[in-house]
Amino acid sequence: MTEDKQKPFSMGYVLRTTAKHMRKSIDISIRKTFERVEEFEGSDKGAEVFKTLSHLHAMRKQLDDFQLKNSDQFKGA
Repeated sequence: MTEDKQKPFSMGYVLRTTAKHMRKSIDISIRKTFERVEEFEGSDKGAEVFKTLSHLHAMRKQLDDFQLKNSDQFKGA
């Protein structure tokens, strides 16, 4: 590509977009996993479902904490 036709690039935009898609995927997984809790109530699988939910919530918290800790990197056009 020549210099006049290069697409603009913004690290902030890329990071925000990536975090948004990651959060959306995690939230979908939380919702779908939670919907199945009753299916496995009282079984070993039920414990696995709750463990999965715990890990998904931890992932979302890590993503939120990372974004907060690096908020200056997420700024920009």
